[in-house]
Amino acid sequence: MGGTGVALADPYSVSRVNPASYPHLVHTVFETGLVVRNLRFETSAVESTGRNTRYQGLTLGIPFGRGKWGLAMGLQPTSNVGYTLNEAVTVEGGTTTFQYTGTGGLNRAFFGLGRVIWQRSDSLSRGGRLSVGANFDYLFGTIDNTRKAYYPAGSGYYNSTITSSLVVRSPMGTVGIQYVDDLIGVERAQARMRARIERLQARDRHLENEWLNSGKEPADRKPVRLPKRTPGPLRFRIGLSMELPASLKARNTSVAHNFSLSSTGVEFPRDTAFLIDGAQGRLELPPEIGFGFALFNKHWMVTADLRRRDWSKSEVNVEGYDQRSTLVAGTSYTIGASFRPAGEEGGSFVERTIYRAGVRYMDDYISVKGTPLTQAGVSFGVALPLMGSRTRSRLNLGAEIGQRGTTSDGLLLERYTNIMVGVSITPEFTEPWFRKRRIE
Repeated sequence: MGGTGVALADPYSVSRVNPASYPHLVHTVFETGLVVRNLRFETSAVESTGRNTRYQGLTLGIPFGRGKWGLAMGLQPTSNVGYTLNEAVTVEGGTTTFQYTGTGGLNRAFFGLGRVIWQRSDSLSRGGRLSVGANFDYLFGTIDNTRKAYYPAGSGYYNSTITSSLVVRSPMGTVGIQYVDDLIGVERAQARMRARIERLQARDRHLENEWLNSGKEPADRKPVRLPKRTPGPLRFRIGLSMELPASLKARNTSVAHNFSLSSTGVEFPRDTAFLIDGAQGRLELPPEIGFGFALFNKHWMVTADLRRRDWSKSEVNVEGYDQRSTLVAGTSYTIGASFRPAGEEGGSFVERTIYRAGVRYMDDYISVKGTPLTQAGVSFGVALPLMGSRTRSRLNLGAEIGQRGTTSDGLLLERYTNIMVGVSITPEFTEPWFRKRRIE
């Protein structure tokens, strides 16, 4: 659904973006998945392709407190570093080759609670509901970068390399709030449906009279089709989330040395130019604020998100580790939609399948050579029901097609296709987990 989440509250899935959604869980749910990313890089002169597979982590959501509380925990990747770039420069006596590589990334472990703090509803659970929530996040991981220079043999220069390893271990936090209410109540929806049926019936009578007056056979006429679905309320949800500003603890180890290269390609170190061994420091991250709005009934949902973080206010205060990219404010705009023909009831396999789609546009947080980057993508997928109609367990299949960057001014354009596979597992309706039995 384009990556939306601030105003989402799926009763059978965890939305970590806004912890205020946790009290809306109906059943315990366990989720996991992976994504296969196919890449094509383009410049004005060359093209290259790549592929990688990433595990998307796992989450567990548990409702408790008679629908007033929700709990979620999990482990998810936050960022990923993986590149190898080679540049050849012709110099006197041969060719100098520069090689840049990076590996690693950051992961996030989280534990969150959500609580309904106000509710106005009747026996059918209609009306307003206000919930709040918070996540305790722990960010950890290692990012390794290497730069090498290979000089022509006999040029009088030694080959050189610089390696750095940044280790991050630090807590973070996310808070959120959601409010849901009726935009069109069930009584009004039923009244509108009755009025629509009356109009259709009046039209049918008019068409029937015209048919009979023309002398046609009554049995050959097809009556006007009347709606069969029971009308439900049209509801809305507003969400606000904030990833709090963080001061992350970091440790950097950097070493630079010269080396010689054997005829078989083996590197032999000669001397060490400098060494930074475990320098302590901090990475200062600005907050991210998100706002979302959703409009839905029991069959469909449309939602939109706006998220913004001013990365230009981030700071790197770690000896020997520099921020080489120019960071700017990053803003993302996302719109998503879902449709379940059967609504909240049972139905056939096709009717119980959830169909999703979304679009995403982002002003990227990196500026290259003074050119701000943008990113755009379109996503779509289905959630296939598992185990008949006894649970809300799903096999989630999705794809996203998009691009980032530009080939103008000698820059790089990245086109990507993500294939996503995941599973959401819930207990049967007659077997709720983590709930104390009152009658044996």
